[in-house]
Amino acid sequence: MDANEETVQKRVVVNSPYRRSEVVTERTQRGPQESRVSAGTIAIIAVLAITAIAAVLYIVVNRNANEAANRNANLEAASQAPPVTTVQQPAQQAPLIIQQPAQQAPVIIQQPAQQHDRENTSANDDAAMQDIATKKLIEDPNMTGVVMTVTDARVVLTGTVSTATTKAKAEQIVKAVRGVKSVDNQIVVTG
Repeated sequence: MDANEETVQKRVVVNSPYRRSEVVTERTQRGPQESRVSAGTIAIIAVLAITAIAAVLYIVVNRNANEAANRNANLEAASQAPPVTTVQQPAQQAPLIIQQPAQQAPVIIQQPAQQHDRENTSANDDAAMQDIATKKLIEDPNMTGVVMTVTDARVVLTGTVSTATTKAKAEQIVKAVRGVKSVDNQIVVTG
């Protein structure tokens, strides 16, 4: 008997009212049934593993070949093409808007010059007139919203005040400054 062979005996006893019989059957098998299934399963797994390894190797080799081809193409293109210069423009900034409260409008003050000898007015004369008129307007707390500009001895008043009397008073204060030729009163009365 071989090592892979197995003998299986079955015994069947048949009892009847007048007779008893016994049947013995014997059968020989080559290798256990489970072992044949396991060998087939192992063979399938081995084939699948070999196929998977072959697929991975094929992908790796193909990838390396593609990378080498790309590298060579890039080197060739770089050696043939002239260099490209890229100039990046700085981003433009949005304008900054500062809004001041209506009652505290800025008063434009320029440095005064002490030259009153010339017949025609100059920027220095305008600055001196603006300085004097600004000092007189600042003395009155109702004039905080008044803005004044002087050009060629002509004064333009802008801004806001609460009453028409304050508007008229601002014009009188500016007209009283020496050298002022005219006053354009554009002050807005809000009250």
